[in-house]
Amino acid sequence: ADRGAALQSWSGSMFEYLMPELVMWTPPSGLIGTTNYRVVRRQRSYAAHRSVPWGVSESAYNARDVHLTYQYSQFGVPGLGLARGLADNLVVAPYATALAAMVDPEAALANFRHLTQLGARGDHGFYDAVDFTTRRLLDGQPHAVVECFMAHHQGMTVLGLHAVLLDGLMRDRFHRNPQVRATELLLQERAP
Repeated sequence: ADRGAALQSWSGSMFEYLMPELVMWTPPSGLIGTTNYRVVRRQRSYAAHRSVPWGVSESAYNARDVHLTYQYSQFGVPGLGLARGLADNLVVAPYATALAAMVDPEAALANFRHLTQLGARGDHGFYDAVDFTTRRLLDGQPHAVVECFMAHHQGMTVLGLHAVLLDGLMRDRFHRNPQVRATELLLQERAP
């Protein structure tokens, strides 16, 4: 029963798919590499259909508690996750673009430009999210920038861009560990 509940909560966010690639070498032709490419492609097509930037992932969103703290939730793209109601929210997290840079750097750069045009970048980097969910917007407001920073999302941003710009240096460090090296063949598994 616990496994079934866990699967039903799988949102299919960019984070859930792409985070392992931050520290592990995943051959593009392997099961993980192929899946990651398809996830980014699906994210991009879903965003184009909704006329927004892409990169749906768990993040803060445009709702606050009594202490004015932004709320946090899982968000995903229909067809990538098993959770119900994925189409009910449309929240784009810039850190997801940094993760996707490991898969498609040119598309990620274009998406960062789009996010910047929407005001998603502040003095200290990209904010946590841009919320396009109509019920959380003021009348006539096309989107709301969620002006907070989450340390773990900033860390994933740094590692994602680091992997692209420094050719996976952190992955090399991770794979120096003998326990990781012993399982490297699993990362080369191909789709059946």
